[in-house]
Amino acid sequence: MRLAVVGCGAVGSAVARLAVARRVAEEVVCLDRDAERARRYLAFEGVRDLPVEQVDALNSEELAGKLKGFDLVVNALPTFARVGRREVPLNPLVMRAALRAGTGYVDLACYGGRRTRAEQLALAREFADAGLPAVINFGASPGLSNLLTREACEDLDSVETVRVVSVEDQRGSTFVIPWSREEMLMSAAPVLAYRGGRFVWLEPFGESAVFELPEPIGAVRCYAILNDEAYTVPHFVKLRNFHYYAGGSDIETLRALYRLGILSGERVRVGKALVSPRELLYHILPPSPTPEEVLRMVREGELEDAYFAIEVAAEGEVGGEPAVSRRFVLFPSQRRVNELLPGATYITYPTALCAAALLRALRGRRLRGVFPGEALPRHVRKLVLEYLEEDKIVVNEEFKVKAG
Repeated sequence: MRLAVVGCGAVGSAVARLAVARRVAEEVVCLDRDAERARRYLAFEGVRDLPVEQVDALNSEELAGKLKGFDLVVNALPTFARVGRREVPLNPLVMRAALRAGTGYVDLACYGGRRTRAEQLALAREFADAGLPAVINFGASPGLSNLLTREACEDLDSVETVRVVSVEDQRGSTFVIPWSREEMLMSAAPVLAYRGGRFVWLEPFGESAVFELPEPIGAVRCYAILNDEAYTVPHFVKLRNFHYYAGGSDIETLRALYRLGILSGERVRVGKALVSPRELLYHILPPSPTPEEVLRMVREGELEDAYFAIEVAAEGEVGGEPAVSRRFVLFPSQRRVNELLPGATYITYPTALCAAALLRALRGRRLRGVFPGEALPRHVRKLVLEYLEEDKIVVNEEFKVKAG
């Protein structure tokens, strides 16, 4: 298999490194607008000699030419690019390039916005007609969380409510941006939720609850924030309510910025200029740290450790009795990630590992159309979980029937 990775930053480089280490493909090529920067992210044994080609994803025709001859492309770009003051969604551009090139497609997140369906689903018929697979929103969360949602729901005869909880917690003297600046600032957008069988919009951080998660997480307050799962799960799983909550130090930092108005997109006059706090923050925030910076911060104690976990709980009925099915995953801590994939973070490593497991599961299988994790065929879902188990990612399961 020939694999192309578009966007070779913190996540894309981790995907490329794992694709080589797990022998996902016979050939891996990285494509990035800044080839020199991409090579810095690939300055590790086993991937130093990976081909890196320069391409601008905003030029879909040029990208299509680069993708010809590849079996799959992983889109590891941010979900949008800033062009002036406009936000241009990138997923449709890369997907159309893949279609023109006759290449299968995988991405890690959706732009979403004010629609109620992931933008990638609009191309479902075109990928089906072309006989090509497109798996969307597939990292850890979204991605594995979607897959586990389907697994939990299949334990029940009927589903009333699904709840996904994500915890991201850093310990140290500095705050590390684990995602791109673009994705971080999206947390201030209105929250898409599904209540009583219909979509509703909530204020960011407007709802909260304390959840008791397995050790070493314990009790943590979590908040309703924008998430990718809500843009697909209610369209593929029969349920009445879908909730997504996130907590931990990362989320508390974003909540503080939101409450101070620093994430606001409303423009204010500063001297003769009109500028929004969000625009200003975007330009002054540092990018996500390079692998060398991550290693240095851990070595010098700025980032002592960090944790990432997800829980999925589906509530409904079995045999006419109320029941709940849960799945819980604790990913390797930052210190452990430094041993497994030096320079990756507690977020980029799980994301890339889940994407690599998916790529392995897709080898030699003919899918047609656009699939989020919850819509993947059962045999593909099982393979993804088997490959993750090989990498010591344990999915803890719990099922309870509350007999009357």
